[in-house]
Amino acid sequence: SGDPSEGSEAKAKKGRSSRSSRAGLLFPVSRVDRQLRRGRFAARVGARAPVYLAAVLQWVTHKTMDVAGKISKKSKQQRISPSHLQAAVQKSSVLKQLLRGGVPRRRGRAVPQSRRVASPSKKKMTKNKKR
Repeated sequence: SGDPSEGSEAKAKKGRSSRSSRAGLLFPVSRVDRQLRRGRFAARVGARAPVYLAAVLQWVTHKTMDVAGKISKKSKQQRISPSHLQAAVQKSSVLKQLLRGGVPRRRGRAVPQSRRVASPSKKKMTKNKKR
């Protein structure tokens, strides 16, 4: 009771858990992290960047497979074929815009304010007014 060794024993029993399981994801966070660093997309990569990217990839995959599964059921087939995936992307406006290269806009969200542009200097303004 109160020994410092008791706290270290509790930590040792906890065991290791992957970053994917800690984030509650099925996609591999460590692999995404490795690819981000190898790709040299930026000089530095934050700790949360691969987690977020893995979550986005998982969401896109889930959405695509979900729509493709419904299409394959409609056509009374057991397997999802490439044509089902293609039809799923064409059917979903969000996926179509995302995979075409555009950034999908969220409705009902506040528009970010644009930064103020520096106004012309006062000296130039007074010269123009005098003329």
